[in-house]
Amino acid sequence: MASMSWDEAFSERYDAWAADTTADVPFYVGLAREADGPIVELAVGTGRVAIPVALATGRPVVGIDASPGMLRQARAHAAEAGVDLTLVEGDMRDLALREPAALIYCPFRALLHLRTWADRRRVFERVAASLRPGGRFAWNAFAFDHRVAIRVDGVRHEGPLPHTVRYAVGDNRIDLLLDGGGTSSLWWATKNEWLGLLDVAGLQLEALYGGFEREPLTDDSTEYVFVARR
Repeated sequence: MASMSWDEAFSERYDAWAADTTADVPFYVGLAREADGPIVELAVGTGRVAIPVALATGRPVVGIDASPGMLRQARAHAAEAGVDLTLVEGDMRDLALREPAALIYCPFRALLHLRTWADRRRVFERVAASLRPGGRFAWNAFAFDHRVAIRVDGVRHEGPLPHTVRYAVGDNRIDLLLDGGGTSSLWWATKNEWLGLLDVAGLQLEALYGGFEREPLTDDSTEYVFVARR
């Protein structure tokens, strides 16, 4: 099985990279408040979303991540916040829970770190097998826009950290290269590819939004925000 696209050097500066990403937190917190049972976050990172979820619900959150560096930071942040996170080092493609979940979510476009359709199908099938009847699966991913790609490809950007973006259109891949080292790669997918994954996993689409305010998806939307049910 191919490894996930993560450079541990990126994890050392992840908090600074993600500091301005806040719009998704209330969305996932809202879903967690409605969940009647265990809550699981895939690609928990440093706890950016899981900690507010735990604070808002008063319940523990299971957080799974393949990065030891990210999990070390998540443990420290959870201790500072005084919340209960059950943090597990593991590959989301091998998801196996002790108790079926009421909500599994994967924020910050993290499913795009999976390289292939087969990788994603495996995750969706494991999620379906890990949910309670009626349980929800939620995630977000960007909608590829060639106009954005033309504008930013090969350009060095100062924020949120100095980095360069490289597009490999033939591979549906974007590489984010931090100055001084650290690379994160993302493989984009179309709306119909995501819907196909739900279909093969036996999950039902509940909602597809164009943003975290639950606005409708339109031709100008830059984000897919999915909620599915088992």
